[in-house]
Amino acid sequence: MHPFIKDLKAKLKKKKLKGLAVDVDDTLARTGDFWIKGLMEKFGNPEGLSVEEVQQKYRYSYYAPYWSGKEVRAWEKQVRHDDRLHRDFPLIKNANHIVNQIHQIIPVVVYLTARSKSVMPGTRVWLKKYGFPQAEVAYRTPGVKLPESLSWKAKVLEYLYPQVIGMVDDHPQLAKDLSKNYQGVLFLYDYPDQAPRSDINIVPCKNWQAVLEKVRRLA
Repeated sequence: MHPFIKDLKAKLKKKKLKGLAVDVDDTLARTGDFWIKGLMEKFGNPEGLSVEEVQQKYRYSYYAPYWSGKEVRAWEKQVRHDDRLHRDFPLIKNANHIVNQIHQIIPVVVYLTARSKSVMPGTRVWLKKYGFPQAEVAYRTPGVKLPESLSWKAKVLEYLYPQVIGMVDDHPQLAKDLSKNYQGVLFLYDYPDQAPRSDINIVPCKNWQAVLEKVRRLA
């Protein structure tokens, strides 16, 4: 485990803090909207779909088969490391207000993101701008490639337990990557369907209001 993550666990343990991790992209920020609009402008929209229709059909832009060439990946890489852009992503409506309500019930102790270290300044500015609870930001550590980010998150979550008792994240693959021994809870945001598995505690939540209600029950 990376020293930063080890230090985080030690800090939480020393302060006797137990709380939640929260994802950033497509959980707090409408990052997916930006990606889809940018891809449409740069590389076209073969199916003539709206942003919402792309999300309904593919959920994430990288599942759309026509946005997969080398030029697309090069553009995505450039955007992914543009710190300035990460200060300006749109907010998911009311996410900041509801996260602050959750923070009063179970504290938010870390923002666990697949973003790289290069955009941490912009990420912290963005979180502060929208008034999210102050907490550590754990970024994707060096050596972890983007396609491996969800399995990395799963390992980090399991390592941080019981100081981090659960997480709010939008990606169903994270639920699949957690081991059967995971003892925490995953609140699967923007996921109204049945939980992807039943052997660990996965709580589907269609929106932030649902997350708040489920957290209240947990507490």
